[in-house]
Amino acid sequence: MTDNVKETSRTMELVLGIIGGIFGLLGGVFAVLFGSLASIDVVLLGISAILASIMGIIGSIYVTRNPKIGGIILIISAVWLLVSISLFGVMGTIFLGIAGLMAFLRK
Repeated sequence: MTDNVKETSRTMELVLGIIGGIFGLLGGVFAVLFGSLASIDVVLLGISAILASIMGIIGSIYVTRNPKIGGIILIISAVWLLVSISLFGVMGTIFLGIAGLMAFLRK
């Protein structure tokens, strides 16, 4: 009787999460490069942003297995990315945040 239950496709969350992770990685690398000219604090924040982006990509892959947990991981990585490199991470934060909200709220 439950054969008619249709699974929700999570392709959109997967794609948005990967795009957000790539933008975050680019912002983190940019911060590391500029930080090497400025101070060690900026370099450390860039490395933190790279780790947040990797976590976002992992969360976007995990969203296909467990959408709620994957959505929480995506939202956490979006906030972490924004706190790490603020302006450089805005695009990645937007994509990761939208993917996380979609994964968490969609049925």
